[in-house]
Amino acid sequence: MSLVCVQLGLFAFWIFGSWGWLSNKCILYEKVNYWMYIHANCPSMIGFTASCWDIYDLKVNLSVVPSNYQTLCLEIRSGYVMQSGALSRFYALERLHLEGFLPTILHGTFKGLSSVKTLSLNCKGMIQCNNASLLSNTFRDLTNLEELSIEDCMLSVMALDVFGGIPLLKKLTVNRCCAQELSDLLCRIVNMSQSITSLTFKSEEIVTLRPPNCSDTKGAVLELPHFYRLQEVRFSFPNAHHLEKGAFKCFENITDLSVPIVDEPQTQLLQSGIKRLQAFDFYNRCISFESVCETVFKLSITEINVRNDKFWNNTTSAVRNCQGIKKIHFNYYEHDHDAINLSLIHYLKNLVDLGVFLTHSREVEISMLCDTQKGPVLWLKKLCLFSFHITNITSEQFGCLKNLEQLILSGNQITAVADFTFKELAKLRFLDLRNNKISQITENSFFGLHDLETLILELNPLEMIEAFAFIHLTLLKHVCLGDFHPLPSELESSVNVNLTNIFGVFPQGLMHINISSMWYTLNIIIGSNSTPHLGISLQLSATTVFFQDCWRPFFQSVVSLTAITERLLCGSHFAARYFTSLQYFGFNSVLSAEFVDMTDLNTLVEMRYLTLMGVELYRQPGLATMFHNLTKLETLNLVTCRILSLEEEMSRDLHSLRQMSVHIPEEFSVMESFTEPLTNLRYLLLYNFRLDCSCDNTWLLAWAERQPHVQVIFYHPGEADVTCKNENGIQNFARYSAANCSLDVGFVLFLCTSLGLLLFMLVVLLHQLAQEYLLAFCHIIRCWLEEAVRRPNPRGRYCYDAFVSYSGRDERWVVEQLLPGLEQRGPPFLRLCLHSRDFQLGMDIVDNITDSLYGSRYTVCVVSRNYLRSNWCSLELRLATLRLLVEQRDILILVFLEDIPPHQLSAHHRLARLVKTRTYMDWPQDQAMQPAFWDRLWTKLVPPEPHPGQ
Repeated sequence: MSLVCVQLGLFAFWIFGSWGWLSNKCILYEKVNYWMYIHANCPSMIGFTASCWDIYDLKVNLSVVPSNYQTLCLEIRSGYVMQSGALSRFYALERLHLEGFLPTILHGTFKGLSSVKTLSLNCKGMIQCNNASLLSNTFRDLTNLEELSIEDCMLSVMALDVFGGIPLLKKLTVNRCCAQELSDLLCRIVNMSQSITSLTFKSEEIVTLRPPNCSDTKGAVLELPHFYRLQEVRFSFPNAHHLEKGAFKCFENITDLSVPIVDEPQTQLLQSGIKRLQAFDFYNRCISFESVCETVFKLSITEINVRNDKFWNNTTSAVRNCQGIKKIHFNYYEHDHDAINLSLIHYLKNLVDLGVFLTHSREVEISMLCDTQKGPVLWLKKLCLFSFHITNITSEQFGCLKNLEQLILSGNQITAVADFTFKELAKLRFLDLRNNKISQITENSFFGLHDLETLILELNPLEMIEAFAFIHLTLLKHVCLGDFHPLPSELESSVNVNLTNIFGVFPQGLMHINISSMWYTLNIIIGSNSTPHLGISLQLSATTVFFQDCWRPFFQSVVSLTAITERLLCGSHFAARYFTSLQYFGFNSVLSAEFVDMTDLNTLVEMRYLTLMGVELYRQPGLATMFHNLTKLETLNLVTCRILSLEEEMSRDLHSLRQMSVHIPEEFSVMESFTEPLTNLRYLLLYNFRLDCSCDNTWLLAWAERQPHVQVIFYHPGEADVTCKNENGIQNFARYSAANCSLDVGFVLFLCTSLGLLLFMLVVLLHQLAQEYLLAFCHIIRCWLEEAVRRPNPRGRYCYDAFVSYSGRDERWVVEQLLPGLEQRGPPFLRLCLHSRDFQLGMDIVDNITDSLYGSRYTVCVVSRNYLRSNWCSLELRLATLRLLVEQRDILILVFLEDIPPHQLSAHHRLARLVKTRTYMDWPQDQAMQPAFWDRLWTKLVPPEPHPGQ
């Protein structure tokens, strides 16, 4: 079975288990997802669709569904009565499916749904039909309704005018509705004869088909009209063994009728009422073929399904009335002869589709399929001979079928295909030889099939395909080969398949290749650089698959790869990395398979869909990086894999992932960080799973509840809630989390309040005791951080030789004396930083001060009475002093412009301490002493000479 089929099957049975989306009871999606076909009965899931279950209050349960959704599929809780107008807000709704054991549907249930064109109602009677009460004009608010389907609802308890008020209804389907009479339906559609064009009615309860007998609500007998506008009428009454005259008098034309006619008189009765019947199922095996053909002729039947053992051994005169037949499917149960005569196809000039299905184990031969004396059969397009136990096929058997397009010979005992068997079937497009015993294909087995597009050889014990056996099949699109077996002479349990040896040159239109070897090792050799167009789908089944020449361009043409095997290798490496164009990859292994490192999955950067089944992921050494680089991946399915935990490193690059399903048979954990990179995730399905009893998983339930854009679905049949397991056994996970992982809210609030109060008191205390230091402390902390990231190279560390801290009122001295005395001396020439000249415009003043101070090798403070009165100068001095304490270097120079009395200086504690502990300079008023002052200060500030080699 292919992985795609497995995935579809996993998501089609959701109604049989216990589901839970923690946010609500609905699945919302924009289009049908191939892996999440949630509601099997939901009609035409197109556009915005909501699928909801266990609905007990429409307004409450559907509150999460946007009002612009076009399709609603609702499973109603048993016994719930739908309230009037509950769905009226869905103004764009076009398709509505209701399912559940409904007691009644009230007037106004469909109020406001004038846009609905398709309604499907399934009353869901498990043992017998549900006697849901449908009142008069139940559907009258659906003024634009065109299609209505009702299943498992008892017709007899519905009001006679239940279908009133829907003038545009064109198609009505009533299935399994426990009708006892054909009248149960016909009496309720009397007034719809002018609008309805398609009618389908299936009932297993009807035993006798009687003429309809109807009366209105007052008891007056109604005369049923002829339904002239009906273009399609399909009736199926498998248990109706009695037919009365006039049962179908209202229908001149019937498309498909299936009833077990028991004798020839009833066949005559059938002919008396119907003028034209397109398709008819003949259940009874005792009616003569002449009677069948007479019915075919009188009713212009073009398609019949015959369950009659006498059919094929009738004389040619019996078919004179069957000339108009186009399709015959013959189901054969028992037969006393060893051959079935198919020569009647020469007389059925309009027959295009012939199927003969045998259901017993006796060998039956084909007799006179092609009679050379009667000439070619140019009209037959499709021939199916299933389970005939045919052993050999030759060109004589099919040579007359010149225009045959489809030939199905599956389920037989064919051991060989003789050369040139199909040489006359030049127009054959589809050939199915699956489930036979073919062991060898020769070079000319398929000679002449130049138009063949599909060749199916599955379930055959193939041992050898001769060289260039498919070279004639230039239009081949789909080919299935297998199951390959080693030759009896070979001792090794492996099979070599050389694709170039088989095809010669790959057909340019080739789309799908399926190769299987079941219980053997499959060695695949490409053999040449021949390459089909990009878009190949490759499916492989074997115990181990080896590729011999992985460098061939063929691998770049494969976009879909499905491998059902324990190991997929090229040499000793995982082979997936050679399929560089791969978009879909499905790998189905077994948990006990020999270990193969699959880390190279992260090289498939074009991949969009990935399914891993039966893989022991916890053994993968590169699990953390296995899914890296898969930035285009949209769907990820981990089915029956083993893994200890899902962690963030795995999902790091899965930014495009929209849907993920996980089925892990043993306990596992999901780390909270795993979902953080999944920014586009919309669906997360966890089924048949059990978590580790660990507080690491507690976040999952809360996360699922609060995610507005991610629909988290838990599927765990037989269990009402999510469970976990530890040394104490299986436990309810919610109760485990509450008992072991939750904090006492009261205690947490008390602790937070206490800490907050303590912090507030500390801040107040610091403000009172060290108010003047706080601002400087904040700045120095920031400077420490900046200092930590500076480069250690001292030469590239400073922008200035000195930062000059001075009062603006002393700027004249700075400009006229300081700058000429220092910047104009040299070489080397000093560069000073002045706030009036070098601070960056628009920048915060404090930031300018700290950047300039730490960007200079020294700080020169020009102290005066003006300096002592300036708050900015005080801040600059504090920052310079703190830097001095941190760096423990001689970086602060004090220059006094004037004498300042000690009592004035003592008010400035920081400056007073510096004067007592550090050497400072006084500006000499005598001009003769000023050159020496500048020489001394310049020498201090000039940068040191670099060491040799620096």
